[in-house]
Amino acid sequence: MAAILWSGCDSSASGAMASLSGEPIETMSPPIMLLAAGRPPVHRISAASWNRAVAALEKFYAWALEEELITASPFGSGMGWRRIHRGRLVPVKTMRAREPGARRSDVQFVSLDRFLLFRDVGLRGRDHDGREDSAWSGRHGERNALFAELLVTTGLRLEEAASLLAIDIPTPDRIPAKQRSLSFRLSAAIAKGGRARETRLPLRLLRRLADYIAIERANAVGKRRVVPRRPILGVDATRTTIGIVGKDGEARTLRLDLLGPTERKRLITPAGEPMALWLNEQGCPMTAEAWAAVFRRASVRCCNLGIDLDVTPHALRHTFAVYMLSMLIREQIGAVLADGPPGEPGSAAYRRMVGDPLQKLQRLLGHASITSTYIYLDSLEESRALVEAAAERWSEALDTPMSMS
Repeated sequence: MAAILWSGCDSSASGAMASLSGEPIETMSPPIMLLAAGRPPVHRISAASWNRAVAALEKFYAWALEEELITASPFGSGMGWRRIHRGRLVPVKTMRAREPGARRSDVQFVSLDRFLLFRDVGLRGRDHDGREDSAWSGRHGERNALFAELLVTTGLRLEEAASLLAIDIPTPDRIPAKQRSLSFRLSAAIAKGGRARETRLPLRLLRRLADYIAIERANAVGKRRVVPRRPILGVDATRTTIGIVGKDGEARTLRLDLLGPTERKRLITPAGEPMALWLNEQGCPMTAEAWAAVFRRASVRCCNLGIDLDVTPHALRHTFAVYMLSMLIREQIGAVLADGPPGEPGSAAYRRMVGDPLQKLQRLLGHASITSTYIYLDSLEESRALVEAAAERWSEALDTPMSMS
């Protein structure tokens, strides 16, 4: 395992590996030695970068300690307190080498009730009670609300959701009656970093998307007045392939997941209709910039009505991540407790409670590194409390005397 972890590292890793075989910490290369000693290296780095490096090394040494490759970790730790919901204080482990001046991760998310308020008041143009607001002069409220629900339900990035084609959306009537959601594969060409991934589309959302395609989108197509610049003619499109007509009039079949956001916005049918899922009132594809403007206007409307809300498309991705992580941890706790007591923090069962949900969330969000997913643990103040509460329940169960027959 260690060889895999360190195969791509520079010579500074050799000192860390040497310490695992019994060499003193002083024999390590200077950068690693300084990190392990809790002192910053000679070159300047941000406090956040320092903390990430320290956290990575601390986890590495914790693994080595658990595998009995070393007898002690060079990293010191202490205990502190963290306030969770309802003012409850829970003990937390703190790293003494951590730099307290680091800027906290700017994870901005909204609670479920505030999202619904933003959706209905800001995007749909309703009043505080959910009724139609006669003074609202906006348009496409249902389309905008549906786009927001897609983001908060799937965690898609703005560019990813804006690049979807109508043909990408599965038909809900082909889904078995008992199935509540459907696996949806996001093409690598429109995913950040070119990393395709699987997510879930609830049947409820699929039905609303089908209604949008059949009614509002169809009306926008009928009103189209502008032809895309340098259109790409597509024929015989399916969810996996499309025929691209060249200058010679011949159609060549391509995999649909090879077409990026720019090409997708240029796709038209033989009837001249755009193939993009989201269209404006002129029948042209909605761009990411246009969607950002929609969210800004909705936030301004909320503020003008006395509702302190400033929601961006990316904030809805964060909202999905925080709530999904909470639910995954709760599900994982049930699975782990079924196998036996989770033990102390740092045990294999304890790591499974948080580690496995993090890996699942990493795949759903399309993060290249799980370190990008860790930021949501700071936002999910209840994560450690959930794990520790589960451990307490196990302890109480084990302390309960068995009834004598």
